[in-house]
Amino acid sequence: MPRDEPLFAGEAAAEAFADALPTRELGRAVAFHPRASSTNDLALEAARAGAPHGLLVAADEQTAGRGRRGRTWEAPPGAALLFSVLVRGERLPRERFGWLALAAGLAAAEALHEAAGLKAVPKWPNDVVVTSAAARAPAPAWRKLGGVLCESQLPPDPRGAAGAGYVVIGMGLNVLQDAHELPPLPKAPATSVKLELGRETGRRELLAAVLARLELRLDELGDDDGFTRFRAELGARLEHAWGGLTLHLTSAGKERAGRWAGLDEHGRLRLALPDGSVAALADAEILAVSR
Repeated sequence: MPRDEPLFAGEAAAEAFADALPTRELGRAVAFHPRASSTNDLALEAARAGAPHGLLVAADEQTAGRGRRGRTWEAPPGAALLFSVLVRGERLPRERFGWLALAAGLAAAEALHEAAGLKAVPKWPNDVVVTSAAARAPAPAWRKLGGVLCESQLPPDPRGAAGAGYVVIGMGLNVLQDAHELPPLPKAPATSVKLELGRETGRRELLAAVLARLELRLDELGDDDGFTRFRAELGARLEHAWGGLTLHLTSAGKERAGRWAGLDEHGRLRLALPDGSVAALADAEILAVSR
């Protein structure tokens, strides 16, 4: 689909897209907005009004898109995939909600390979990137394709009614941007599928692939055996991309450096420190890597 073509040219096109999806629930209900403040905001509003699990909210342009730590998400109209998916609490145990951003990042990386032939990887905790060889000095060693923002509404008591609460998985993926249309990033350069491949990729086809992979990963999170498989596969992919590297990051306002040591049972980053200890970090920002 050309750059100037909307993701969906009207309600009938959105319905046809939904009907053609291989998913059971994700994307079967679609709310498309040519221009919106934030697809996450609209999905959260729809969730409060009783929208079904799997609702897809998509837009061609966001005026107030946001990312992790309150950052803004910028993309010119019609160039990126900007969408959110509603996940109802009955679909997976509450204690696994913390894995959703990583599951979505893995699903996006898989979809990019399947639909476009692009090798992307998830970057802990919520990015989708293309890696490059690390420099001798600390360097980003990746180019950012997109990110995931999960926002939840959960009952205060985890012993509350089964199925209570919901999570909205928001995703932005750079697809058709040229270099001058990408925002400058403080840690690593942004990129797009078009820049990486030297050709355009259809946004609808990519969206369908992401939804299909995401539903498979959600199924795994909701099943004990599936969760074991998910953790093993995610761990292997992350180890292949980041294993053997020293991570330079910030955590709790403090700069730290240590070797990648995988993820713990809660999805926290395990950082092997120079003194031989291992820290488990739930909230950290990887700034650069070195060998």
